[in-house]
Amino acid sequence: MKKISLLIGLLLLVASGYSQNINSKVEEMLQKAFEAQNPEDGLVYLNKISEQISTANDSVRLEYLIAKSVAHGQLGNADSSLIFLDQAEKVSQQLGDDLRLIKIYNTKGLVLMGLSKYEKALDVFQKGLAIGENKKDIIYLEAIRKILGNSGGIFYELGDYQGALRHTSRALDISKQLNDSSGLAYNNLRLALTYQAMDSLENSIKHLTLSQQVLYNLHDTSTLLYVENTLGLVYGKKDQFKKSLTHYQAALKLAQQIRNEEEIIHTKVFLGQTHFSLGDLTMAKKIASEIIKQTNENGMANHKQSGYELLYDIAYKKNNWQEALAYKNKGLEIKDSIDNVEIKSRIAELETKYETEKKEAEIVKISLENDLNAANLASSRNANIAMAISGSLTVILLIVFFTLRHKKQLVEKEAQELQIDALKKRFMELHASPAELAVALEFNELNSKLNTQLTEREFEALKLSLEGKTNTEIADILFISVSTVKFHLRNTYSKMGVGNRKEAFQLMLKTS
Repeated sequence: MKKISLLIGLLLLVASGYSQNINSKVEEMLQKAFEAQNPEDGLVYLNKISEQISTANDSVRLEYLIAKSVAHGQLGNADSSLIFLDQAEKVSQQLGDDLRLIKIYNTKGLVLMGLSKYEKALDVFQKGLAIGENKKDIIYLEAIRKILGNSGGIFYELGDYQGALRHTSRALDISKQLNDSSGLAYNNLRLALTYQAMDSLENSIKHLTLSQQVLYNLHDTSTLLYVENTLGLVYGKKDQFKKSLTHYQAALKLAQQIRNEEEIIHTKVFLGQTHFSLGDLTMAKKIASEIIKQTNENGMANHKQSGYELLYDIAYKKNNWQEALAYKNKGLEIKDSIDNVEIKSRIAELETKYETEKKEAEIVKISLENDLNAANLASSRNANIAMAISGSLTVILLIVFFTLRHKKQLVEKEAQELQIDALKKRFMELHASPAELAVALEFNELNSKLNTQLTEREFEALKLSLEGKTNTEIADILFISVSTVKFHLRNTYSKMGVGNRKEAFQLMLKTS
C-alpha cells in the first residue's frame, strides 16, 4: 500500500510538472504572437499551441482567441477574424471580464470598418462605450479612448462631421488626462482632417500644428510626413502658396529619409503644382521632368500622368500650343493604359467569379438531378406499394409527399439554370461595357428629377465616376478615402434607383 501511495505521488508530481510546462509554452507562444510584427508569424506561433488550448483555462483561451482574431484581421481575413471575436466575446461575458470585452468590441468594430459596414461598426463601438461608462481606472480610459477615436473616424467617413468632432474631442480629452502622446498626436490629426472637410481651415491648421509638435517628439516619421503634406494642402486652399511650399519641402525630406519612393514622387507632384501656382515655371518644369523620369524607373503610371499634366499646364501658360498638345496626348495615353489595366483586372476578377459560381451551380444542379431521379424511383416504388395496399391512408400521404418533393426539386433545378444564365449575362455585359462614360450633368436639374436629392459630395463622386474615373482617382481628386467614395456612390445609386455606374449612365441618357 505504501509503495502504491508513493507511485501515485510521483505520477501526480510528474503530471503537475508536465502541466506547468504546457502552460509555460502556451504563454510563451501567446506572447510571441502578440509581439510578432508579421501576422503570418503570429499565426504560426498560435498554431503550435492550438491542441493545448482545449485544456487551458478560460483566461488563457480568451487571450488565444483574441490573438487569433487580431492576426486574421491584420491579414484581411475578416470572416475568420469575426468568428474568433464572437467566440472571445462569449468567453469574456462568461468570465465577466469587462476590460477585455471592451477591447474585443473595439477590434470587431475595426474589422467591420474594413468591410465598410459602418453602421454595424458603430453599434459594436457603442456596446464597448456602454460597458466603459463611469469607469475611471486608467486601463479602462485607455480602451475607451481607442473606441472614441475609431468611432470618430467612422463619423468622418460617413460625412457626419459633427459626430466626428464630438467623439474625437472626447478621445482627445482622455488623451490629455492620461498624458498619452500618441493619443494627442492622432486625435489632433483626426480633428484637423474633420475641420478641413468642413472648410474650417484655421481650426484644421491649429490641430495639424499640435499633432506635428507631438509627432516630432515621437519620431513618427510616416505620420509626420502625412501631416506636413496635409498642412501644404490646407495652406494651398487658402492660396498661401509660400507656406504651402515650406510644408511640402519638409514632407519631401521626410519621404527621402524613410526612402519611400512613392511618397517621394507623390510629394513632388504637390511641389511642382505649388511652384506653378507661384509662377515659378522653370522649377515646376524641372520637378515634372524628375517625376516622369522616376516613374519610368518605378512604373507608377498615375504619377507619370500627373507629371505630363503639369508639363501641359506649363506649356499652355507659355502659349506653347504644340508642346502643350504633345504633353496632353501623352497624358491621355497613360490614362487610357491605366483604364485598360483596371478594366482587364475587373474582367479577370469576374471571369474567376463566374467560373467558380458556374461550377458550384452545376454541382448543385447535378445533385438536384440525382435527388430528382431518386425521388422518381421512390415515387414509382410507392405507386406500386399503393396498388398493393390500395385505400391505405399512409400510402396516400407518401404519394403526396413525393409528388410535392418532385415539384420542389424541378423548381430548384430551374433556378440553378437561371443562375448560370444570369452569370453569363453579367459576364458578357462587362466585356461589352465602355472604358469611359461621359454625360453632361447639372446638379439642380438632376435633383429635380429625384425623390431624395443628392448632396453636393455625392453629385461630385457620381460625375467623376461617369467620366470614367476609378474610385482611387475620385478619392485623390476629392481628398477623401476610397471607402468614402464607395459610400457616396452607394447612396447615389440608391437615391437614383439604380444598381451601378452603367445603370446610372443609362438613366442620365434617358432623362437628359
